[in-house]
Amino acid sequence: MSKNQNDAEAKALVLGERMMARLRLRHLRLLASLERSTTLREAAREVGITQPAASQVLRELEEMLEVQLFERHARGLRATDAGRFLAQQSRQMLGGVAYAAEALASVALGYERPLQIGALPSAIAALVRPQMTRLRQQLVGWKVSFQEGQPNEVLASLQGGLTQLALLRRPNLVPEHRLTFTELLSDELVVVASPAHPAVGAVSIDLADLAPYPWSLPTGPLATALVFEDACRSAGLVPKRAALQSMAASLILPITSDAETLAAIPRSIVGAWLESGALVKIDLRATIPLPPLGALHHADDTSAAVHKVIAVLRD
Repeated sequence: MSKNQNDAEAKALVLGERMMARLRLRHLRLLASLERSTTLREAAREVGITQPAASQVLRELEEMLEVQLFERHARGLRATDAGRFLAQQSRQMLGGVAYAAEALASVALGYERPLQIGALPSAIAALVRPQMTRLRQQLVGWKVSFQEGQPNEVLASLQGGLTQLALLRRPNLVPEHRLTFTELLSDELVVVASPAHPAVGAVSIDLADLAPYPWSLPTGPLATALVFEDACRSAGLVPKRAALQSMAASLILPITSDAETLAAIPRSIVGAWLESGALVKIDLRATIPLPPLGALHHADDTSAAVHKVIAVLRD
């Protein structure tokens, strides 16, 4: 391990101990409010304290963490990168407190505690939406909330206790031994186009044969992007980027409507459009498999609602 890594780990231990000993809910509430407000006075009013008290809380935070969280200027405060990050973490922690209060109130009144579910867009489209009627029937008496997000957000919410169930792709490694993954749906990356695209109707072609056409490409550290990059590398394809780029499901139809642009997207997202004929799957010689979609939850979670959801989505 390098000296820099050792120094970072040592610093993290010191800050962690300091935050555990001195961080208070008033710090979190002010941070969350400051990101939404333009002045310290507005943030203080929202939290219910005076402006001098808010200034003192902010000084305490910056001294405790040894980092500048906000830049002062004539019109108020501007969050630094560290300030924006800590404000985001504050919102998550306050959300956990709010959920704990709601869950405890439900238990005290003899009700089932609310169920919070984080899910990828592909899981919402392929797992949840088709089973919504059955979920409603099976979960009578439970309050259930679905929160859509990207993989890192969904996983962080589960690990942080903000959600009890995550619907996402199978991780390469389950991040904690206390978490368990249940596979629910196999998936693949498909190349789709407008029905008027010149490649539609070609039988069992290679990915490299699509080099002349522009692509709306999956990007970033997502499984779809990594899998597509590997497939292109194996096929010797250097895809040409289209002028318009998006992986948003609601934009795939308009982006491919020029009858030239191709898109590589999970079948789980575009299955309904393929069935309706609004999009057509290009017939590739080789399939491009994706990690399956499934449910990740704490192995010791005894909530009946968690297991009912998994049972319904498995059918």
